[in-house]
Amino acid sequence: MGGLSGSGFVDAVAGRRRGLRSVAEPVGGVRFAFYGRMSTSEFQDAGTSRGWQRAVAEELVEGVGVIVADFFDEGWSRRWSWWDRPAAAALLTAAEDRGREFDAVVVGEYERAFYGDQFRDVVARLNELGVQVWLPEAGGPVELDSPVHEALMALLGAQAQREVVRARYRVKASMAAQVRSQGRFLGGRPPYGYRLADGGPHPNAVHARWGRWVHVLEPDPVTAPWVRWMFAERARGRSVASLARELNERGVPCPAGADQVRNRHRAGQRWIARTVGGILENPRYTGRQVWNRQTTQGHGAGGRASGRGSGAVRANSVNDWEVSEGLAHAPLVDEATFVAVQRVRAARPTKTGDTREYVLAGLVVCGECGRRMDAHWVHGRAGYRCRHGYTTATPRPEEAPRNVYVREDHLRDVLPGLLSQQEWELPEDALGLEIGEYLASNGLEVVCGHGSWELKPTPHHATAGPMVAPGQMTLGLDMNPIPKSWERRSAFSDDDP
Repeated sequence: MGGLSGSGFVDAVAGRRRGLRSVAEPVGGVRFAFYGRMSTSEFQDAGTSRGWQRAVAEELVEGVGVIVADFFDEGWSRRWSWWDRPAAAALLTAAEDRGREFDAVVVGEYERAFYGDQFRDVVARLNELGVQVWLPEAGGPVELDSPVHEALMALLGAQAQREVVRARYRVKASMAAQVRSQGRFLGGRPPYGYRLADGGPHPNAVHARWGRWVHVLEPDPVTAPWVRWMFAERARGRSVASLARELNERGVPCPAGADQVRNRHRAGQRWIARTVGGILENPRYTGRQVWNRQTTQGHGAGGRASGRGSGAVRANSVNDWEVSEGLAHAPLVDEATFVAVQRVRAARPTKTGDTREYVLAGLVVCGECGRRMDAHWVHGRAGYRCRHGYTTATPRPEEAPRNVYVREDHLRDVLPGLLSQQEWELPEDALGLEIGEYLASNGLEVVCGHGSWELKPTPHHATAGPMVAPGQMTLGLDMNPIPKSWERRSAFSDDDP
């Protein structure tokens, strides 16, 4: 007696459940295009996600028609418009074809397909082309003119936005707590000088039973010595550019070259000053875990490939950082040296071997364009100038404002008066070289125009609370005082070549 194959058994059971209905032909004649989406492709199984959405859609159209086309976006945020998602854009393009193979579109779940007010725009466009949109939440085709459907879509749109916002804030609050109280490594590429190591069973009991372990940072025996060398040399007063040159001369692999697997988006050929500066500015080398140093805002075209966390990356204020309460991994530099390095301003020797001091470097802003003015030595004295972004390589248009230039000694003469007008207490010795540190630690900058100057708080201090004591602030519990100037005057200097 012959047996049934696996596929034959499935077909027999399916036929029995459907009774006498033909499997090959639908009861109705409507041809549907299915649309589904999933965002985090690295944390979800694409087949499972597509499968359950397709199953919901097939159940909705059963007895009316069949799905003849499949459009599924994998790894794209719902916040991206349909015209920016590959599969959704392909569906819209296919709908515009008079010879299209489908009559209507069925969506697996509203919140997977739409966000905010996207629904009305997409459905209105498809309706203009003679294509209906079917939703499980509506129990069939959606009618934009129906008050009931309009109210339902408004509710679903608000719910989709609420889900995104709620998840974002819950995850961020959880990550902040994990860094602060546990010193947890939250993922990503380990800083240059460290490598990932197993840190024991996962603190979550369920994850631990599944055999999951947490990752911790441990010094990399190959690259950690070079990080220590950079901090030691910078603490001696060397410029960032000279450190980058020597690293290249010695053939030391840069971060992208040392870890090409995690840096496939970079060439990884040479050190540059910005890379060295980024290492010298990173407080994680003190052994503390630090999170939320940077953030992104906005989304859409121009961001990351899938729309997650797109927008321009910007540095957060030190006050917004989350710092572990204790040491989370082996430090590569002690906190005293790290603080000292942030205050180093490398002086570039002149042709005669002398050095030039710019007391207010990084603290003078152009009142014409808002740029930070460059330190500029002319006629044997220090000064600051702004060319509004124009150089000899970028000719200045006729309508562009003329350069702004101000002498440092003139600024030092007027600073006591400017400080007294704003009722800031001026120490007796602040007219010496400490005046620059005093302004930086109190979040002040000098705005200069043509023959005018004004003292203002820096943007990130404008809405901040009471000023801290000059020169100090605290990043975390038991943390040594950190210069307030980290955000604007860190490893880089106008005096660096």
